[in-house]
Amino acid sequence: MFGLNYNCGLIRLGFPFFILLTCYNITLANKTKSKKKEVSVVYPTIQKKTNINGADAISKNKLQHELEAENALDRARLEKQLSTIIAQIEQLRLKKEHQQLDKEIENENVRRAHDKAMLLLNMEQEKLTIELRLAQARCMKEMQPYLTQLTELDKKIQLEKGQAQLLEETSHRLKAEIEVLEATNTRDKYIQKKPLYLKDPLIKQSNTLVLSDRCIELNGMITPWKANYIVDQIDYFNNQNKEYPIFLVIGDSSGGYVTAGCNILQAIEYSKAPVYVVVKSFAASMAALITTLATKSYAYPNATILHHQPAGFFYGNLRATKEAYTQLDKIWKRLGGRVAKKMGISLEAFNKKLYEKSMYGDWKEYGDQAKKLKWVDYVIHGIQNSAISSLPNSDDYTFKQFIKRYYNADPTKVIEPSAEEIAYNRLALDDVNYCYRPDHKAEIMGK
Repeated sequence: MFGLNYNCGLIRLGFPFFILLTCYNITLANKTKSKKKEVSVVYPTIQKKTNINGADAISKNKLQHELEAENALDRARLEKQLSTIIAQIEQLRLKKEHQQLDKEIENENVRRAHDKAMLLLNMEQEKLTIELRLAQARCMKEMQPYLTQLTELDKKIQLEKGQAQLLEETSHRLKAEIEVLEATNTRDKYIQKKPLYLKDPLIKQSNTLVLSDRCIELNGMITPWKANYIVDQIDYFNNQNKEYPIFLVIGDSSGGYVTAGCNILQAIEYSKAPVYVVVKSFAASMAALITTLATKSYAYPNATILHHQPAGFFYGNLRATKEAYTQLDKIWKRLGGRVAKKMGISLEAFNKKLYEKSMYGDWKEYGDQAKKLKWVDYVIHGIQNSAISSLPNSDDYTFKQFIKRYYNADPTKVIEPSAEEIAYNRLALDDVNYCYRPDHKAEIMGK
């Protein structure tokens, strides 16, 4: 490739040199013609004699012969140089053809080597193909038993899949049936019935009180926060409806804060919807005052209502004690005086009767007797709670829920008593232990 480029370069140099020589020859010829013209022009202008014209012709011929000889010499030199360049060009052409021939021979050798290699590769490929087919045939022969087993396993799997699908469908059907049963049981726990709203909730024929969902529960001690909750409920039911009665249901309450109880009494008295108090079990002290002074009150025959004077703990000198006594006396005149007035007696007579019934001044009566004393307005023989539309959950009736609901205490800080502790534990206010305990009797007899 380098030799070819070198030859091409020499050829490119030779052509310009040839052109230069040709131009030089042409220029030289032109100079000769110009000299001839000068001679032919100059000489005719000089007026000479006839003998001088013959000499001039001889000079012109001589000059012409000299110029032709010089031109022939220059042409010979140029042809020599040109022949040398042509010889070099011919050598370069031959060298180029020789190199091209060598290249073709080399390419032919490479092609033959490639064809030979490809032939060997094709033969090797055919050999490997034959060996692969033989190996595949042997493998298929060896795999035939396994393929048979695999087919049998596949059929077995398909059969098991069918059985599994059948079991799944059966499971879904059973699950659907169970869901239907559960939905039915859940639906059976609820009553699709709205509460009864009666302006006069007492059914006189059966002496039954009909309660709606406008009920407020009062259990345990009457505290300021519990009183606020009760008052807010009274306001809520008033905003809901001002015609139907609201029921303040007392399950078991031993009374509590005077200010909290007065807060409840004021909410009852100034409520546009009537607020009726219902005593189920026990109402004492402030709870008894709320029952007696309510717009209308109801009680079971065996419900207990207990009135007594307010008690206080006085500390300090005589004047401080006297001031505290005076304040307590004012409270009793305001609250106990209203109870005495409803009973139709004076406050002094009421005070006397309190201590006639008990040395501690605790006057308690059952519901039927409390009606005679005008502590309650009606004694009922049954309560129909129309708002209970779902089956009670046993989880809501545990010891912790009882402590939280009736005593307003933190159930996590109270340890649930055992059966023995329940049997011998301190009882609630105005309660007795009515159970068969032969071991306790034996202990008493032994003592």
